[in-house]
Amino acid sequence: MQTLFLVPAQQLVLQLASGGTFLPMLKTLIIKAKWIGSEWDETVSSASLRKLVIYCQGGCADLLNSKSISFDTPSLLYLVYSVFVAEDYPKVNLTNLVEAKFNLMLLDEQIEQIREPNDEDDVFLRLGNVLKLFAGIRNVQKLYLSANILEVLSLCCESFPVFNNLKILRIRSAEDRGWQAMPVLLRNCPHLETLVLEGLIHYVTGECGNACDCKSREGIVSSLLSCPVKKVQIKGFKGTMRESSMIWHFMTSFPCLKFLVYTPMDKKWIFGVAFSNVRVFIIDIVMIIIFLS
Repeated sequence: MQTLFLVPAQQLVLQLASGGTFLPMLKTLIIKAKWIGSEWDETVSSASLRKLVIYCQGGCADLLNSKSISFDTPSLLYLVYSVFVAEDYPKVNLTNLVEAKFNLMLLDEQIEQIREPNDEDDVFLRLGNVLKLFAGIRNVQKLYLSANILEVLSLCCESFPVFNNLKILRIRSAEDRGWQAMPVLLRNCPHLETLVLEGLIHYVTGECGNACDCKSREGIVSSLLSCPVKKVQIKGFKGTMRESSMIWHFMTSFPCLKFLVYTPMDKKWIFGVAFSNVRVFIIDIVMIIIFLS
């Protein structure tokens, strides 16, 4: 068998005898459930697995966080991971991962603890363990992050790993989630070529100020100035002044920018560009701005 699709109704346990191997030639494993979590230490271990999807269709406050989750999948190329935050990630062997999509589900009280961190708080320490997961995927080439991920990563900014192979970074924004981790994330992607932003509006904090123009940038060196990104794509533009200001900020701050593509939700939200070194193309309602060398 090369593909296994699991949809547990309530609880699914696959238990092997000591030293046993389950489906040694498995290439694809997809797990979708109403909840994924337990008081156990959980491990996904396979030398053959190429694609892994773990998706929790949760949303209830009483769902369990796993005690720990380990990945020992050195051949894995594609990972989708959308669950509640585990307490720990003791082993992350994903050295050949090419593409990863992450969404960590958070409760409102966890968001509050992230924004008012306490080094002695158990929840704070558990959320900080997400850094182990990201250190294990630092060879990834394509990375997709949810708005919740940026909130959690704000706890790890001082020791955030460098993604030397990352070429495409895609981030989903939300009005009630901050960009605190955006500056260090962009600085630690030294070969980034394409940045895709699904929405620009986010929760304003002091830490996101040098990656966007939500607050005064006077005296602050923008983290965008060291980012080598050549193409920025913005989806779901709603036509607000704040969004327009941020697009202008990107155009004037990314030193290597060649293409800026944004998709407004309505044709009336296509705004003018007053640069002598750009060309503007409008295809349907997708606006493409090309920067001339």
